[in-house]
Amino acid sequence: MKKYYQTLNSNAKKEIKEQYKKEYHHSELETRFTRLNIYIVLALISALVLIILSYQYEKNHIYSIIIAIILVMAALTFLIGKYFIKLNILNKIALKSQKK
Repeated sequence: MKKYYQTLNSNAKKEIKEQYKKEYHHSELETRFTRLNIYIVLALISALVLIILSYQYEKNHIYSIIIAIILVMAALTFLIGKYFIKLNILNKIALKSQKK
């Protein structure tokens, strides 16, 4: 099911994104999103390093590959969660502006 924000045209979406930037600039939500971005990057880098090192130095590298897959899945989960949270906030702003 589509959110109201997704049904808007591109000009209305730009206006709502500008309102989002004004309302949530330097807020706790932005610091949490920044922290999530750091976690995502660290998880992906760790998975990459783990795969590279497991191929170079370990004879039985199946466990390292499993852990790398888990790290990638955690990073994707964080990324998808961040997207849905931002989409819900943009939808709330769009509904507020619709009522006005």
